[in-house]
Amino acid sequence: MRIALDSDAPGVSDTSTTANTSDFTNSSDQHSSSKAVTDSDVYLEHAVPRNGSWVGAVFNVMCISIGTGTMNLPSVVRRCGWFGIILFVLMAIVGWYVGVLFKRSMYSRPGRRISSFSLVMREAFGPAGYWFATAITYLYCCGTVVSWIIISGTQITRLLGFADAHLNEKASMAIIAIAMWVPFTLLKTLGEITISSVFGVLTAMFTVVVLGVTSLQHKYTDTNHSPEFDSGPTHTFIIGSGIPSALASISFMYAGAVVFPHIEANMKRPHQFGWMLSLSNMLVCGAYILSSATGYVAFGNQTVSPILNNLPNLAIVNAATILIIVHVVFAAPVMLVSANLELELALGVMPGLMGKRREFMWRALMRTVTMGILLGVSIAIPYFGQVIDLVSAISTTVVFFLVPVFCYVKLFGWRKILKYELVLCFILAAVGAVACVWGLIDAIKSLRTAIQNGHG
Repeated sequence: MRIALDSDAPGVSDTSTTANTSDFTNSSDQHSSSKAVTDSDVYLEHAVPRNGSWVGAVFNVMCISIGTGTMNLPSVVRRCGWFGIILFVLMAIVGWYVGVLFKRSMYSRPGRRISSFSLVMREAFGPAGYWFATAITYLYCCGTVVSWIIISGTQITRLLGFADAHLNEKASMAIIAIAMWVPFTLLKTLGEITISSVFGVLTAMFTVVVLGVTSLQHKYTDTNHSPEFDSGPTHTFIIGSGIPSALASISFMYAGAVVFPHIEANMKRPHQFGWMLSLSNMLVCGAYILSSATGYVAFGNQTVSPILNNLPNLAIVNAATILIIVHVVFAAPVMLVSANLELELALGVMPGLMGKRREFMWRALMRTVTMGILLGVSIAIPYFGQVIDLVSAISTTVVFFLVPVFCYVKLFGWRKILKYELVLCFILAAVGAVACVWGLIDAIKSLRTAIQNGHG
């Protein structure tokens, strides 16, 4: 069987895909009023009307990718040298490729769209795969939001300190968590939060530009430099020992496979998913390169995470910081809704099983508990860069490199896949395994040092 990169799946046409999805949605509505819900309804329950454009899908992808993580990227380049810029481009291509592979897996069964990340894993590896995927999805999405709460809370405290107003970081984190909790609890699906994604992307892009320009304007000079540095920064092309952990951190920025099914489900023309994702990744990669290259040029081996800590107290930097805080409040629902849809599906929190009123009550309770746990973790481990590295190593390497590849090969069978694709899949799996193990070791060491020293 020959499988083309731009096709949805073997044997499934664009028109049949749309028709089948419509049937799924109608079936879901019919079952919602029935007491007897079959196993197949689990697939139908999360089907949504396809009324979203590819533009909205681009903003959803970019919203979960461009954000606070960009402030960690200059330190990623410091870790592996200028070679990190090449890694950004390579990972953008890999991110598009694994996204296409995962979409094929979603349509691997004739006449049926498998509606979520966890259900694709169940189709491929049974109940064990299903629960593993549910757990890894929850860890990835929630770990991402923890890093957002940490950076937002610490920066709120920092900004208020400039104005001689004092609010401890724990209280600042609590404020951010409450602001995230409101839309997260009220909005059920990604189709309802596209507008917030647009705003989130615009604020993030403004911040990336401001931080890049400011870094170049305030880089180290003999007469103008931070007191803690008494010599100019150094720059290295490649630092081999830092590449595996850098891969883990970079995969954190592109690991959107867990939300791809929900984004694709809302697209009016699902056949546009492949090139929509390629466009999204090109735009995201451009933002990453701008953020990381300018920071590393300015501060070299003296770059810290977040890059804000390298910059002076300027009005424009503080404005960008405020915008990035606003951004995470809008971006968090995109990430958390994806995570909780998987968990709610696993636990049967669906109108078809318990009715709309009970479903809303349970959904609100579960999402409130989720936000409470994330706030508790953020307060207990308030180390931004180290948390990103740890989450990257544990979950995003698995989500980015391993799950899409394994599902694709298992669902289609290695005999039906082109040889060059099998080779690519093997390479991705090997790289992912190395990045996971090596990155985890480095992340644990870094987090332990941060805890011992009392700062990130």
